[in-house]
Amino acid sequence: MSQPSRRTCDLVDARDECRCVICGQSLEQALSASRHHRRMRSHPFPGLHETSNVIDVCGSGSTGCHARIHGNPGFAYSQGWLVHSWDDHPEDIPVNTYQHGWVLLDNDGHWKPYEPTKESK
Repeated sequence: MSQPSRRTCDLVDARDECRCVICGQSLEQALSASRHHRRMRSHPFPGLHETSNVIDVCGSGSTGCHARIHGNPGFAYSQGWLVHSWDDHPEDIPVNTYQHGWVLLDNDGHWKPYEPTKESK
């Protein structure tokens, strides 16, 4: 499957409130919008199209916040917008969102606040 399922897209849109998780812009008002894979498509794994690996962002790969992710990978990794190719569990990698701050995303289309432990600080 080369694209997330309709169910995954619907869950991601509901979870992210149809807003860019980076800047908060309504995707209905954005010039363009996309669903970004945190662990990139070029590093396929069984969870590639799971909701924990997909976020709503404004722009395309060359515009808006989507371009910001790919243009600043070091910063994007530090914010959880990108996940390293060796991380098979994006649900364990916190992501900084405009709407809710630092959260963990699950594969059922939900998020929960991220509370770092002493070991993760």
